[in-house]
Amino acid sequence: MKEYLKIAWRNLWRNKRRTLITIASILFAVFLALLMRSMQLGTYESMERNTIRNTTGYLQLHEAGYWEEKTINNTMADTAGITAGIARLPNVSIAVPRLESFALGS
Repeated sequence: MKEYLKIAWRNLWRNKRRTLITIASILFAVFLALLMRSMQLGTYESMERNTIRNTTGYLQLHEAGYWEEKTINNTMADTAGITAGIARLPNVSIAVPRLESFALGS
């Protein structure tokens, strides 16, 4: 095994220019891959933050049975008490009752 490594090392440096070009191209490709991955992760984080800020936030509470039949009639009755209880929890900055519905206008 030691002989093979020795022969391989010698063979790499027989043509120094080819070896240096190969090393440089690998380093350049790794640099570009790291740059693109960091941009990708930053974009994902930004999209997640914007979605949470512009929609319902981190948590949604629904009336029992809402997911089986998603109608406007399945709204929660005591929103003031529920909102006040949630707002008193630690790490909660704000709790707001929202009613979300969809309509078609023409």
